[in-house]
Amino acid sequence: MKNTLKTLLASTVITLGLLGMPALAAEPAKPAAPVAAVEQTASTRISLNSADADTLSKHLVGIGPAKAAAIVQWRDTNGRFTSVEQLLEIKGIGEATLNKNRARVTL
Repeated sequence: MKNTLKTLLASTVITLGLLGMPALAAEPAKPAAPVAAVEQTASTRISLNSADADTLSKHLVGIGPAKAAAIVQWRDTNGRFTSVEQLLEIKGIGEATLNKNRARVTL
């Protein structure tokens, strides 16, 4: 009886495994991002002193619409950024976010 159950279980596992394989093989491979697009994004520098909130949120890492609006508000209140480190004065932007974006921003 035990051998019959083991055989039945083993054949069920094998059958289910074989039935699932065609589904896995049928999935198309996802194409990798074009190298040019990655390089273009990495080399794009955004001006903290002239970019609008939409541009900031689209191109900076960890900066969504709310933080982008806060950057523009800071600029409207305090004038032009004179250093990238002034981003730390904006609530919700810390050292990690600043470091992720240093190469992406300019004054």
